[in-house]
Amino acid sequence: MNDFEVSVGFGTAGLQGACFQAVTSALKAGFRKFDTAEASVWYDQPSVGKALAAYFESEIEDCQPIIKDDEGFCADKCLSEDLRVSTKIPPWELTSFENILENAQESRDVLVGFCDESTMSGRQFPLDVYYIHAPECWKGWHPQCDEDRLTIPLDEAWLGMEAVVDQKISERIGLSNVWPSQLLEIINFVKERGNNYDGQGAPPRLPDVIQAYADPLQPAKELRRMCEEYGIEFVSYSTLGTQHAMKNGYNPVLNNKEIKTIAKKHRRTSAEVVLSWALQSGMSVIPRSRQEHHILELSNMFTQDPFLDLDDLSKIDGLAMD
Repeated sequence: MNDFEVSVGFGTAGLQGACFQAVTSALKAGFRKFDTAEASVWYDQPSVGKALAAYFESEIEDCQPIIKDDEGFCADKCLSEDLRVSTKIPPWELTSFENILENAQESRDVLVGFCDESTMSGRQFPLDVYYIHAPECWKGWHPQCDEDRLTIPLDEAWLGMEAVVDQKISERIGLSNVWPSQLLEIINFVKERGNNYDGQGAPPRLPDVIQAYADPLQPAKELRRMCEEYGIEFVSYSTLGTQHAMKNGYNPVLNNKEIKTIAKKHRRTSAEVVLSWALQSGMSVIPRSRQEHHILELSNMFTQDPFLDLDDLSKIDGLAMD
């Protein structure tokens, strides 16, 4: 079983030219967990890394010895502030074991390589989670998915992901945009190999994290049930209903009558209600915004106590369409 804490991170999908400033604002608001991806059509991973480096390096002179490792070296700012950055390899890059490792190392260097320059004593600061962005391509998802590329099966790709942790490039590994049947395939693959592991290669490892779309209307019940059964962290994206808004310009989650009534009852915003529902339901969340005042509002989720009662949670759960 894996140990994890339900948490609030900052997502960076779709920020485009506003990415550097949004990440900087999120850092100032107290965010220390960030999510990005290698697929440049949706994400600006280099800007995430530049914003993190600029922020932490500007404070390096003020860094005091807070944590010491086993050898007595003072931990750097990245460790003392518990910086956690996750990214994803796109499915069209799942071409070989070696390519998965190379992509992971390159992303680590871009995002948190600056952390090594302090007092890591020759050790590299790892990513938090390295995900497979999707188990396979599907037509129309991305231009590179429509190209003929020779990719390896999901189980073979998972061997590369296990090596990413074994080589300390990332602390954890996960799957994103995965169907329950695909998650079960990997769970069985890992369990079968675990029964016969001879010490050769990276140890078999279950996914530490699953990242998937989930909101009150489409709450990914089966995936969440499987994650609970196997001790896997579930990270919800588009929790505030943005997937609906992208399709038809209307957000039926934030504009839902029941959710707005609950928000009025607690003198909160609809966004706070939905995020609290997710957190109180055992989901980690990675909301995003370009606007500084919205980022500050999201940061309230760090400090506020759970405020939805059982009746509120039941009413929101009752909105599910699946």
